[in-house]
Amino acid sequence: FSFFFQAEDGIRDAQESRGLGDVYKRQVYFLWKNPQYGDKILAEAEEQKINFGAINIDDLAKLKFLDAFLQETLRFATPTLTLIPREAKETHYLGDVKILKGTVVTVGIHALSFNEKYFERAFEFYPERWIDSRSEEKAKRFLFASVPFSAGARNCIGKYLAFIEAKTILLSFLKKFTFTMSDPNYKLKMGLRLLYEPVDPVEIDLKLRK
Repeated sequence: FSFFFQAEDGIRDAQESRGLGDVYKRQVYFLWKNPQYGDKILAEAEEQKINFGAINIDDLAKLKFLDAFLQETLRFATPTLTLIPREAKETHYLGDVKILKGTVVTVGIHALSFNEKYFERAFEFYPERWIDSRSEEKAKRFLFASVPFSAGARNCIGKYLAFIEAKTILLSFLKKFTFTMSDPNYKLKMGLRLLYEPVDPVEIDLKLRK
């Protein structure tokens, strides 16, 4: 899920085994906190006459709210690295700060996701922002403000595959199961360890839909 960072930082095994799984758990948490969104995702799929037994790329392209829900999950609780070190190749200024050649600058990219300059109501989980922001200006602003796959010429080559997998599994999950958190008082708290991840495990109880 974080191929760009895996290749560069040499932690391939850890992220390959945890990236997408962490995304699923975080999506489930936000669905538990906002059950209306699960209903909305399923209603959209029914409206588009999605065949749950054979979901394909064309089907997924029709599901705008499902895409928005995944984008907001990644903005709010990305599973990737949030601090990226870069070495200055020449002496220059960043605003009023002088950066000498050879200085290692650590960029806190996840902080952009909670900057009110780019996202109104930044600390609110609000998937609709990704649908309401279809103007060209807002689309460009969002592109580089929330970057779970990096951005630009060196962005993650696995981005679209990851999106397809995450959407397909969530859609199938919602169709087959109802769920609740094992701890009814659970609150998602994120911390920076090897990756940006929940401090406490996300545990859920499942029931097959009737």
